[in-house]
Amino acid sequence: MSVGDLFRDNSEKLRLVGYFVVVIAVAAPLFSSLGEAWTRSDLFKQLIQTPEALGVVSVEQLSAFLFGVFLGLLLLLILDPKKRVQGLLLGFGTTSALVALQSQGLFVTNIDFVASAPVLVGGIVLGGIVGGGRNLFQIQTADALEFRRAASLLFFILSAITVVGLIEYHLSFPQLIDPVFSEGTVDIVIPNNPAVEFNSGGLAQNIVLSAVFIFTLRSFFQYDASENFFILGPVGSGKSLFLVGKYLEALDEAADRDADTPMTPSADLMELVSEVDAASEDAGWELGATAVDDVSNLEFNYVKGSVFPKNIRIGSLDYAGEYLDQLPNALTSEPEEIDDSILRRLAQRVREANTLVLILDMERYEGDESLGIESYFDILDATDSTKVLLVATKCDVLAEEFRDEMGLDPVMYFDEFREYVNETITQNDQTVRTLVQDTAGSEIYPVYYQTTERNGERVPMRDANGNVQTMGFNELLEKMG
Repeated sequence: MSVGDLFRDNSEKLRLVGYFVVVIAVAAPLFSSLGEAWTRSDLFKQLIQTPEALGVVSVEQLSAFLFGVFLGLLLLLILDPKKRVQGLLLGFGTTSALVALQSQGLFVTNIDFVASAPVLVGGIVLGGIVGGGRNLFQIQTADALEFRRAASLLFFILSAITVVGLIEYHLSFPQLIDPVFSEGTVDIVIPNNPAVEFNSGGLAQNIVLSAVFIFTLRSFFQYDASENFFILGPVGSGKSLFLVGKYLEALDEAADRDADTPMTPSADLMELVSEVDAASEDAGWELGATAVDDVSNLEFNYVKGSVFPKNIRIGSLDYAGEYLDQLPNALTSEPEEIDDSILRRLAQRVREANTLVLILDMERYEGDESLGIESYFDILDATDSTKVLLVATKCDVLAEEFRDEMGLDPVMYFDEFREYVNETITQNDQTVRTLVQDTAGSEIYPVYYQTTERNGERVPMRDANGNVQTMGFNELLEKMG
């Protein structure tokens, strides 16, 4: 296994270690600076003290209440299956920050948590309600158990504290508010010198710590991946079966880990799935090429990752491969110049995609036919900033050749099989070799349905329930995530 494969297979564990180090390492020094900012505060501190001066609520009670709101939101984050690890890491970071503030005689040391228990509990309850905690008591719905509002509020609160503290640390404002506790009043002060003084000491360090902290928080609270895929392939290259295979693999994975996020497949996708899967044990492919005037929307949700799971909407349009050769001209034309509505729609989706999945038909390769991928080069020229995934479909024959030549099972030794496919295709097809070079040495990902030969035709192997068996789609799903 290469170093790259090792990092890829353990990427989530490495991210977990990295996040833990960042949160623990950044929280203490950052909140030490924020504590110092509080002690020297000229504006925000007076605003916080104003309610106490007016006899509304003491700073101690207000602090306990706001801390309770924070804990309520944090508790929801820990209860969220997708954000549990992030919530626990944030809990460690909060503890580290409280210790740093306590060393300065701030916050924890100034609150009597026993006397302020009702206020603290009230804050926890309010935080739970505002963050969406009522979903915990609702019956199962078609929506996943997610507390997005709690995550957004936590991000806003912590970011606001960080930014305000950074400003108070490095800027000295003239006194505008004077809370008079003995008289229960708040005086508005007109300063003799309204100038704002700038303190540059430790500015670079505090900016770096704040930026790292906020950036880490932002990645913590993201629920959805930003990937937008589109699949390209010539006539009969297996685009429809490829999309069905991805869905079936994602469905198996969701069942294995008891995922609670609905996959919400599109109706068009389920129609294809019903044609391909769960047929009779001796059925064939049961799926032909897409008609020229037909276009279907094939989409489903997929949760990628177990430590830091994210929602991914995987999908594409299922269209006739005849449109592939027309796409380069369509991509360089204005939408209103394209008469064909389907072609106009395809061009728009290609422009919107940040990852293009390019299909290589191995059935054509085995039959010494042209792969029909010449249009890929012009399409890539028209979409300069787009990432590319190369996928070899119908690799069942290559899998048999690998077994015969290497004496290895392609299922058990899939990494070796992937290398075999890459070497075989690039060495024997100069068009593919050029495509790989033009896409910065992109790796080709083989996928296939296990097949058997019947009456001179390759048909899918099915179990007793008529279900097909897919190979390579799991690795591709991980890559696409």
